[in-house]
Amino acid sequence: MGKKKSVKYELRYEIASERNKIAGYTLIPKNNHSAEAQHMNEHEAFQAIQRHALKGESEEVNSLLLEFPESKREDLKNMLIRSVATHGKTLEL
Repeated sequence: MGKKKSVKYELRYEIASERNKIAGYTLIPKNNHSAEAQHMNEHEAFQAIQRHALKGESEEVNSLLLEFPESKREDLKNMLIRSVATHGKTLEL
């Protein structure tokens, strides 16, 4: 009897650290610290906008939303409106 070859797993353990050189495998990218910094800046900016939204300061919210990329603004507006609604208030944007 010969060794039975597993069809399910094609990765050999001795080259597991070199998967980036094997075609057909997707690797989880290494940690990108610049993306993490951008995420934290946007998170802090969103918290500031949320505080103004809860106070009902629509003009301030609109001016702070302009700091975000246009592609994110509509989603942020919807998030803010829902967030304020959970506190029983309304926000006009």
